[in-house]
This record gives sequence, structure tokens and C-alpha cells, in this order.
Amino acid sequence: MDILIVDDHAATREEIGDLLEGQDDLHVVGAADGGEEGIRLAAELRPDLIVMDVVMPETNGIAATKAVRDANPAIRIVALSNHTGGNLVKVLLSAGAAGYVRKDRAFEELVPAIRKVAAGEQYIGTHVED
Repeated sequence: MDILIVDDHAATREEIGDLLEGQDDLHVVGAADGGEEGIRLAAELRPDLIVMDVVMPETNGIAATKAVRDANPAIRIVALSNHTGGNLVKVLLSAGAAGYVRKDRAFEELVPAIRKVAAGEQYIGTHVED
């Protein structure tokens, strides 16, 4: 499965990339440092799935998710954030994300979330508050 990583922190992009590339069935095809670049690369690279940070300067992950899904509904999106509020998750799902993982749980939950979302299911990570 081809994956695009969108996060404004280089270290996070690298850590997630290393985690995903350690899986036989996951391949990182690109990385973007913000929402606008993520939208552009999604159209150019046509990944199967995007791991999308929520809080980014300029175009945030909610707006970028909506733009990507409007342009190509086949691309699945798993959102990542440090925020734990259930309202944020509802907004992300409304924008077109199919999964949500807290950044502090990414190493435990991201790969299972990606696989579940790729299979057409939703994934809401642990420790999300109402």
C-alpha cells in the first residue's frame, strides 16, 4: 500500500516513515510538511492512504483532508494529533478521515489503524475523550 505522510515536523515524518517502511506491505511514497503540499502531492502521487497531522500552520489537517477527499474520494486518511477530544474526531470524520490516532500512541496503533482503514473500516484510537 502506498502512503503519503503529511506533518509539519520533520522528526515526526521521519519516525512515522521508519515505522511504516518496517512493514512489508506498506510503502511511503512521499512526505509533505504542510496541508497545501499534502494536497498537491496527493493529486500528484495518488497514494492509497495519507497519514495526516491535524494541527499545522496555514492549511490544517481538517481542511487538507476535506480537499484531498473532495478531489479523490478513494484516498483513505488516518489523522494524527496530540489532541484527545471526541469533538475533534467528529470533525475529522465529517471532513473525510476514516481513522484517528493520538500521536503519543502512534507506535502502538498507527499500523493497525492503517490496515483497518485500508480495509474500508473506521479506526478511532484509544484514549480519545468524549
